[in-house]
Amino acid sequence: MTSDQYSSQKLDGLRLVGDPSADLVVEQLLAKNGQAYAREMMKKLVDFRDDHFFSEDPVLKDFYTQNARIPGFLNRKDIIRATDFYTRYQREIGVILGCYSLPYCYLAEDGARVLQISGRIKNDTYNRLKETGHFLRNVMKVDAWENGSIFQILLKIRLLHAVSRYFTLLSGRWNMDWGYPVNQEDMAGTNLSFSFIVVKGLIKLGIQPDSVQENAYLLTWSGIGQIMGIEPGLLVNTYKEAYHLDKAIALRHFRKSEVGVELTDALMNCYATIADSELVAGLFRSQSRLLLGEKYADLLGIPKARISVPVLNLFNKTSSFFTNIYA
Repeated sequence: MTSDQYSSQKLDGLRLVGDPSADLVVEQLLAKNGQAYAREMMKKLVDFRDDHFFSEDPVLKDFYTQNARIPGFLNRKDIIRATDFYTRYQREIGVILGCYSLPYCYLAEDGARVLQISGRIKNDTYNRLKETGHFLRNVMKVDAWENGSIFQILLKIRLLHAVSRYFTLLSGRWNMDWGYPVNQEDMAGTNLSFSFIVVKGLIKLGIQPDSVQENAYLLTWSGIGQIMGIEPGLLVNTYKEAYHLDKAIALRHFRKSEVGVELTDALMNCYATIADSELVAGLFRSQSRLLLGEKYADLLGIPKARISVPVLNLFNKTSSFFTNIYA
């Protein structure tokens, strides 16, 4: 899509679409094994070391066979450049993910409602963050792409999203005025938070990435998005395309909300608890305000903290806090 194609009418339509093939797999498995199987299934879906999952049932095997392929627009050179890009800026990307990308997602109230209903972020924040970091580390290993284990990771997360849809709808707390849970537009926005927002974050931290590696990083995340079930029309290949899609989503959905403030508060409280330091907690809040900008930080209820940019930059360069969680 070009900038004029990210119209509200088209994005409204995509808000009503989940991931039909993954949703069908979950429906078939639960019809066969009962709802209790979903809890067991979720444990397996976040265990990337288990490479036997897709051989446990013919339905899973067929799903894997149909989707375990690298998109034609993505080549080996781009994957190598993207993983090198991640390795080069691993420390900074950890900071960006923790203080920018995740709270950025919480600005979209309707999409964030899934996280609120599931309680996975609010009630078990640290383990959910570790899962995110584990996911990122694994998909940014070139070996995972070359030995095929990337498909175990991405297709498990794709099915995890389908299970989340199933239980969100089953909860009786979902209003379809918000769109379908974990819909195409929200998945595209989340993909941007791992790709475009990371690149924007590096620039905000004073780093100007190499344009070839930057484009390869964005393209590789589009490849990840396609394997995870995002429709091709919502995949971006350039910084300009990413900018226009991100802007369209932000204008449509970013607002002050109880959901966004609640999730951001849980995130910041988790960091403060891990660090066991009010000073460090203030650094995290200041870093988020710097990256998000005052407007978005205010929407998320992040309190002001008067810590200078030079101090934040020194902390970013010397602290392994976020690297231990995310990168």
